[in-house]
Amino acid sequence: MNKKLMFALWFGLCVCASAAFQYEVIKGPQGNWNDGGPNNGVYGNSFTVKVTEGSGSIYILDKINNLYSMSGNGELLSLRANMTPGNYGYVTQDGTAVAGDGTTITTYEEQKSQWNDVVTQTGYKIGDFSVGDEVGIWVTNLNDKTGASILDKSNPINSAEMNYRQAFVGTDALGNDLFELTFTDDGAIFFGVYGVESGKPLPGVLVTLLLGSAALGAMGMKKRSVAQA
Repeated sequence: MNKKLMFALWFGLCVCASAAFQYEVIKGPQGNWNDGGPNNGVYGNSFTVKVTEGSGSIYILDKINNLYSMSGNGELLSLRANMTPGNYGYVTQDGTAVAGDGTTITTYEEQKSQWNDVVTQTGYKIGDFSVGDEVGIWVTNLNDKTGASILDKSNPINSAEMNYRQAFVGTDALGNDLFELTFTDDGAIFFGVYGVESGKPLPGVLVTLLLGSAALGAMGMKKRSVAQA
């Protein structure tokens, strides 16, 4: 198949996939120390993920700040949080916490040169959602304390150590918007947000189906599929 035609097919399918599943991260009001009662507040701004069109899965992504060395990426989710099944997920606005099932995807994988590491970005699925759903994100830090992007400490998903949260705290080296949950006992956890439409191939699979690994290498395309809210 002509390379230009293959690229056009790949690009067209990617546009359709992104258009069919739309979501946004919404920054909420600033927290106060007495929200939910004295000392129950969480500082910073709450944030939610809202699906505005279609249905699909939402993942939280590693923060990648070094494209040449994996050892230079010291803020990966697996290094800053407990990312085993049952220790992260989403929380509804009425306070129901739902755990992720441990499903992961690779959203970036590249070796810049033979002298560099293969740098990989992992996404961790928090759940499946459809239009109108709006949820917060929760994680567990390395001291087994939980914290969420919404609600105050009167809800058990926010431990006493949950201190600060913020949306849109810059971008990583791949251009992903970053979000933050910070604990007094274990510091900050940063992550991106990524969506995959229901029924669509996971990142990397779509390109492989259309081009094949040999054609992909010939065209010099990166094994990367990163969507931003």
